[in-house]
Amino acid sequence: MEPLHPQLREALKQAHPGLTDQDIDRFEELLARRMTCDPEREADQIEQLDRERIEMIRDLMPRYAEVARAFAARKPRDTGTVAPKVRTELKRPPA
Repeated sequence: MEPLHPQLREALKQAHPGLTDQDIDRFEELLARRMTCDPEREADQIEQLDRERIEMIRDLMPRYAEVARAFAARKPRDTGTVAPKVRTELKRPPA
């Protein structure tokens, strides 16, 4: 899981006065822990982590989805790396 982009973190803090880097770090930690849980064996843990994340969004970042969508819309899409075109020339003609 990738951490939130620094500009997205700043946009979240601007949209939510009082939101701190520590709050965002905690939110990311909860999501990362959730992603490592085994759904079959740790359903209770997943439910607890989801509940805590939902509470954080409700209490600290009610505009989270709106800010994330706006950020995604303005961020250029990463289409992956494109291999450079290579041209091969023979130094001597084939025999």
